[in-house]
Amino acid sequence: MINEDYLRVGTIINTHGLKGELKIRTTTDQPEQRFIKGQQLFIQSQQYLRPVTLQSVRVHKGNWLLQIKEIADLTAAEQYRNCDLYIATADLPELPLGQYYYKDILGITVIDQTHGLLGKVVDIWDLGPNDVWTVRNQQGAEVLIPILKSVLLNVDLQQKKAQVDLPAGLIDED
Repeated sequence: MINEDYLRVGTIINTHGLKGELKIRTTTDQPEQRFIKGQQLFIQSQQYLRPVTLQSVRVHKGNWLLQIKEIADLTAAEQYRNCDLYIATADLPELPLGQYYYKDILGITVIDQTHGLLGKVVDIWDLGPNDVWTVRNQQGAEVLIPILKSVLLNVDLQQKKAQVDLPAGLIDED
């Protein structure tokens, strides 16, 4: 069963070759740190997670190809097409001060200095230079918040709260 102890790092989009390599669409911002020979991953197969070990990793035509120790050939690999790959959150490295994993931000309450309670973070967009949080209030209204040093004032993961100072015009005052 998948819970907060696991973080999705990719989806198996196809197989590659007769040896059963798996072609991966990554959902992690650091695939070179997540996909390392010897790394333990978990493949979601129906309602359970199957632990597997990476035997080899390579990039081919812009796609990550993983050879799994427990998958011997193409036939064995085909059953995992469209399955998700996970890593145990206990295996994640500590981040520098001021950086957060998406899993830690999703669900926190966002409070603006001027407008007060805005709602909870329901999605995060990685737009390159900065992330954008989608915050939804209890009525279902959403606001998109650019995560810049000037906007994000404080994140308290213990209290599951973030303080922001929204730029003028970001919220419709009517």
